[in-house]
Formats: sequence, C-alpha cells, structure tokens
Amino acid sequence: MITALGWVPRGFAAPFPTKYNFDEEEFARIAELAKLQLDDANEELEDAKKQEAGGKDGDAMEEESDEEKPAKATKSNE
Repeated sequence: MITALGWVPRGFAAPFPTKYNFDEEEFARIAELAKLQLDDANEELEDAKKQEAGGKDGDAMEEESDEEKPAKATKSNE
C-alpha cells in the first residue's frame, strides 16, 4: 500500500547524486555556524519580547490619558 506519492519532473533530480564525506573540521564548522544562527535568533526573540512588553506599558499609558480627557471635558462643560 502506498500512502503518499510525489512525482519529480524530469531533470529536477541529479541522475548521479554527489556524495560528500565530511571530516571533523567540517562538522565543527557547520556546528559553529548553526550556533551563531541560533544565538542571533535568540537575541532577536529577546528584543521582540522587550519591545512587546514596552508596547503594552505604552498602551496602558495612552489608555489612562484617554480616560482623563473625557473627565476634564465634562468638568469644563459643567
């Protein structure tokens, strides 16, 4: 029984795939690059969290000032 099927167009896949043999230096280099990308992603995540937290505080301040404005307007109207 075949549960999934995908057709590959002619010329898409290499007829004779190239096989690479990695040594320990190459594995270390790849691991270092992956760690750098992960560190960058973590820094961006932390920055986004800080901005989100800062945005929520700013929204709360705006809401307070909006609530104060109608109260002042009603006092001046009285």
